[in-house]
Amino acid sequence: MPKSKPESKPQSPESKTESRQRGRPPVSGDALAERQAGVLSAAGQLLAEKTSSDITVEQLIQVAGTSRPTFYRWFPGGIEQVVEMLIARANQDLIGRIVSVVAETSGLEQRIEAGVRAYFEWARDMGPVTYGIYREGFDEASPAWRYRQQTIATVVGIVRQQAEALGFAHLSELSIETLVSWIESAGATLFRHYPVQAEQIEEQRWLTTEMFLAMIDVVRRDSRGGVGS
Repeated sequence: MPKSKPESKPQSPESKTESRQRGRPPVSGDALAERQAGVLSAAGQLLAEKTSSDITVEQLIQVAGTSRPTFYRWFPGGIEQVVEMLIARANQDLIGRIVSVVAETSGLEQRIEAGVRAYFEWARDMGPVTYGIYREGFDEASPAWRYRQQTIATVVGIVRQQAEALGFAHLSELSIETLVSWIESAGATLFRHYPVQAEQIEEQRWLTTEMFLAMIDVVRRDSRGGVGS
């Protein structure tokens, strides 16, 4: 006669709680940001060697020194989430730096010089991330393109506000966008040749500042009837 299977006992509330506690608790807030930082740094390193679309999870976890399950625990959106966060944070940092130096300086020329310097220092500090942004910043399929557009629009708005506050209301939107594009083009030209030397950064920063100030001088003379007269 076959033996009957022992009846399974229903789990008590205490047993269920104990079972849940065996798994890893969710990570959030500062603790999650701290754990994500190493993976984001690794992704930045890889951008010096390949485009964001060519980075694989295997490559990323190898450089970061973590495991696949842990990676997906911190980044459930996968590689796309990593790249999005990396580029978004880089652009947020740039805007923060520009806003900060504008608030700390007075006079249009001084703010121009400080703003251009802040931009080149940001690009230098970002290292391979800057290289990746400018390598992919003209590809509409890359998040670098989207964030680049947002940053340009934000900086144009900052320059317009400052120009109006300092009595340059006649500086047109097109002129402001041209000025901002000059700065970005100077950065793209330089940092797409990553890695670059400190003296190259300083030379490009000086040239960009002089170009910006020269156009402001042209606008001043134009407003006084000095151009074409």
